[in-house]
Parts: sequence; structure tokens; C-alpha cells
Amino acid sequence: MDKYSAKFDQSIHRLFDITPIPTVVTSVDGGLEYTNPALHAFLGYSRKELMSSEVVITHPEDLRINKKVRAQLMENPTQSVQVPKRYLHKDGHSIPALLNMAAEVDEDGNACRFLSQIIDLSGVRQSQAAELLLDQLVQKSHDAIYVVDREFGQILNCNELGYKRLGYTKQELLKLTVPDINPMFSKNLTWGEHVRNMKQSPHQFVEATHRRKDGSELPIEANVSMVEFNGEYYLLAIVRDISERKAREQQVIEAQNLDPLTNLPNRRLLNAKLESVVSESSKRLEKLAFMYLDIDNFKQLNDHYGHAVGDQVLVCLASRLRDFTRQSDLVARLGGDEFLIVLPGLNSQEHVLGIANHILQVVSHPILLPNGEEIKPALSLGATLCFSFDLDLSDAISTADKAMYQAKKQAGSSSHYISSKNYPF
Repeated sequence: MDKYSAKFDQSIHRLFDITPIPTVVTSVDGGLEYTNPALHAFLGYSRKELMSSEVVITHPEDLRINKKVRAQLMENPTQSVQVPKRYLHKDGHSIPALLNMAAEVDEDGNACRFLSQIIDLSGVRQSQAAELLLDQLVQKSHDAIYVVDREFGQILNCNELGYKRLGYTKQELLKLTVPDINPMFSKNLTWGEHVRNMKQSPHQFVEATHRRKDGSELPIEANVSMVEFNGEYYLLAIVRDISERKAREQQVIEAQNLDPLTNLPNRRLLNAKLESVVSESSKRLEKLAFMYLDIDNFKQLNDHYGHAVGDQVLVCLASRLRDFTRQSDLVARLGGDEFLIVLPGLNSQEHVLGIANHILQVVSHPILLPNGEEIKPALSLGATLCFSFDLDLSDAISTADKAMYQAKKQAGSSSHYISSKNYPF
């Protein structure tokens, strides 16, 4: 070491002492001549311990790399070498590193010692592994993941599923805000209100819908968190498609609330649907027509043809009623051979009876049986008209029922109208 110190420039020596990069000077045979404090910290040894011949700092499986590098530098001392290898920490664990090694040459151009600097790759490898793991978890996730600007709701980033499921390219989606894809914000909530809610409760679980590029809507559930990163706040949303679950739930609801024969709403579902129709009609200040439809002499038809034919007649009538009525109308089977039809937007007794007679004409067409025989059932229809506000549903249905019994007094398919207390005109 004294011989080396005599030649080694003291300023360079001090520079190596303070550099954070582990630095080593070795003889051509591999013996240590100088180590800096950064190397001691890197390997966990003191300088005295490192200078001991008993300490081996290279991983046993990489000792061959040392020999190969020294041989390469001895053969061509003007060319530096860079090679990955492993070192051994004092506690026994290995450290991946990048060895940068150059030769000092004497007056004859021969290598007289080697200067090495070691770059610790463990943190880099761990960081790369973390990025790889995160990338794979995010990109291969079965959930869409979004990073959103807190202030304006701008979508800043998302995984592949996040844009493909909505029918966008990533570039297209990143031009949008959350309110652009979530109808909830245009209907019931502003983005500012949502952010204030998130500040009070930074982790929320919500059910909503997302609007696709083609305008269709996708039912979703989202785990939304307000997170801080580098002093800035963002919203992180993990979004799951729940359309299959909603479809199963709807099937259960329909099984419980739809008539199994005609697939029309049964009495259990009727009240809920009636409330919805009345509410929407009230907003538009519309009147509501109630029609009670019954098949004349249905018991005799069942006794003569059998219940299978009777069921076929009911299914056929239900299908014709669905085809005739609008999406805003309500058609339900009340039981047996009785049906209720509720139609918003009709304006007068004449209007109601015109629609009633049209219904009778459509649904009274002959029904072809499997044996080739035709049945033309006679139908009775009772009708009434009501204001949608201050409406007594029981009274409206009862009035239409009474009108239906009046229609039965007439021959063949017929209709009858009775004014309701709610609309006595």
C-alpha cells in the first residue's frame, strides 16, 4: 500500500474517499490495494476486514468472471470492461452489481494495477421487478383501473381493459372526463360535489353505469379512493363489470314477479310498475287510461278444449297485447283470464274508447290450434280515464273492472267506459 500511495495522486485518493460509488484498486493478481468507504458500506466490512486475505467479496460462482476480466485487461489494457456479477455481503446475502474495470498502465504500456467501480443493481432490479409486477397486475387485471384528476375529473391514465371495454382507443378515452362516461354526474351529481364527498370519505364503494362510445350503458361497481402521490391528490378507481350479475338478479326478479305462463307482470310487480307509470305521467301532467280485459266464457273454453288450449289462448292474447301497446304502457295479467292495461297520454273518453276498440280488434283475431282448428274468443273490455295526480289506483282499477262487467252484457267482443271520480268528464 505504501508503494501505491507514493505513486497515487493524493487529490484522486481524496476524491475516491468521498465518492458514493464503491471503488477498489487491485494488483494484477487480484490483491486489494485500496478500498473506499462506499465499498465498506456496500459490503458491510471495515477496511481492515476487507484487506484480510480470508475475506472473499465475490460470489463463488462468479470468481471465474474476475479471472476472465483480468485476463482481458492484461491482453488489452487500454480497453475498459463492464460486466454484471455478484458480490457477497458480510451477512452472507448476494448483491447483483455492474463491475466497471479499467487498467493503469506503466511506462511500457503494460497493466500494473486495476481500478474498479461497482454499481449496486439490487435497487434497480427491485424497482424494475416492482414496475414489471405492477404493470402485469394492472394490465392483466380483470378490472378496469383509472387514474383521475381530482379537480376536473379528467381521465389521466387507465389500463387496457379500461378503454377497450368502453369501445375507445386509449388516446380517445384520455380526452374524456369521468362525467363523460358516467351518466350519474349529469343527472344527480356534480363533479365538485363528488370530490367534496371523497374528501370526507376517501374510500368509497359505489354502483353506477358507464356509457360506452356507442351510447350503450354498462352496469359497474367501483372501488374509488383518493390517493396522494408526490404531493398531488388523485382519484384511483378499480371498476368491475357487473352486467352478468345484474342479468342474474333480473332473472330472479322476473321469476318472482312475472307470470310464468304469459311472461307479463303479475300482481306482485304490478304495484311497483304502476307507481312508476303514475310518477312519470304526473311529471308530464298526463292522464292515464285504465282498461280491464276479460275473456268471455273462458271456463267453458277450458272445459271444451282442455287447459292446454286455454293456456295457448292466454299466451297468444298476452303476446298480441305486448305487440300492440307502447313501451310506456303497462300490461299485466291479474290472474285467470283477466288482464290490466294502463296507457298514459290519452286525452278523452272518445280517445280511450277508440284505443279500446282497436285493442279488441287486434286481439280478437282467430287463434289457430295445433289440430288446425281456429278459436275466436269473445272479449270484454272496461275502461276509464283518470288524472295522474291525486290518483287512487284501487279506485281506478275497480272502475275499469265495473266497466268490463257492463261490456259483458253486450254480445260479442265489446267495450264500455265509465267515468272515474278522479276524472268525471
